[in-house]
Amino acid sequence: MLGSMLLLALLSAPTPAPGPKPVVELPFRVVLDAGHGGTNGGCHTEDGAIHEKDVTLALALDVQRELRQRLPHADIVLTRNEDQTLALADRVASANAGAADVFVSLHANASPNHDQTGFETFVLDAQASSTEAALIARRENAGEQSSPATGGAVPQAQAMVEQLRATAHRGAAIALAQAIQREQGARFPARADRGVRQASFDVLLGVRMPAVLFEAGFLDHDGDQRVLVEEQQRQRVAEGIAAALVEHYRRTSRGTLRAD
Repeated sequence: MLGSMLLLALLSAPTPAPGPKPVVELPFRVVLDAGHGGTNGGCHTEDGAIHEKDVTLALALDVQRELRQRLPHADIVLTRNEDQTLALADRVASANAGAADVFVSLHANASPNHDQTGFETFVLDAQASSTEAALIARRENAGEQSSPATGGAVPQAQAMVEQLRATAHRGAAIALAQAIQREQGARFPARADRGVRQASFDVLLGVRMPAVLFEAGFLDHDGDQRVLVEEQQRQRVAEGIAAALVEHYRRTSRGTLRAD
């Protein structure tokens, strides 16, 4: 009798509500490209004491640390983690070979009269958004070793094919560029927001994923120089880039999913 009552109680008891399903973080691979390096110093401060290659490497390391805290499961890869000379083909190959999800090339700028200031993010396009954007791309392209690692220039036809391939990721690249600008503006409201622009940067040609080039500021401008050189200020720049990349991760179906 007691056994029957116990069985009846168990059968009539409400079924416990299922607990929350486990959260699964999908893989996410970011390639951070510290522009220039080695024999290629890039632009420099007005007195020549600090070079772009050193600023971009420091910024890339800052972004890597920040992203590892925000997305512990992600794979954050640097095209270089020391002062070394890299051909553009090597930078692109490191991203494509690892099937990266996003590519961000970090740079600093300079102006003829040392009077320009601000930050801007570029996406790849054969048609530059302005004469100034075309000149920036020309300077960056001239500063890098544009030929492939195996030697010889990239044929024009191949470059066109690579650029057409990049258009498949154009929407995601533009959204990422906008997020970078927005996050920088939130952290540096007094700095000049030069917006999202387009130009033909060699380092973005051939990248088979959403790719942007971020110009963090003008190294030959006193105000921008302080932001890029002072550790605490540069960390805020890195935080903004990292926040934009986290937004990109969540937005592009690489974000949090619930297991079945």
